[in-house]
Amino acid sequence: MTQFVGTHFGKLDRKGRISVPAAFRSELEAAGVNQIAFRISHQYPCIEARSRAEFERMVAAIRTLDTYSEEREAWEAGFISVTEMLRYDGEGRLVLPEAMIIAAGLPEAIAFLGKSDRFEIWEAEAARAHVAEALAQVREKRLRLPALPLNTTPRGMA
Repeated sequence: MTQFVGTHFGKLDRKGRISVPAAFRSELEAAGVNQIAFRISHQYPCIEARSRAEFERMVAAIRTLDTYSEEREAWEAGFISVTEMLRYDGEGRLVLPEAMIIAAGLPEAIAFLGKSDRFEIWEAEAARAHVAEALAQVREKRLRLPALPLNTTPRGMA
């Protein structure tokens, strides 16, 4: 299982190439991952990236929905059909699909936000604002995490 943490800044060149941060590549390599699932986020102006194994877990959850149900159709069309499986080269570079770059509004300066089971690619200043807003919410609402007994694996981590 991959565990993406931290914020890393990088560049998107004119050909749509990015370099996956070394820390994220190390996580992928340790997990034996050679493909990454990329898609436009349905929540934020960014691109989400997950390991193939994590993507397959999400697809398995979608398959538990009733066949031909409205909910399943929405997830299949809005999640599975808009995902691209990409591989990075020996230097950690890959080319993002142009449609994703446009949809996320990515300029040259980008940020990679580690979010545990995935990482997101944002416009650099929008990423800074997103993180600042999230920190403000945690402080303002005094958000807390549930306490887990020792030797317990959190839901979704098994």
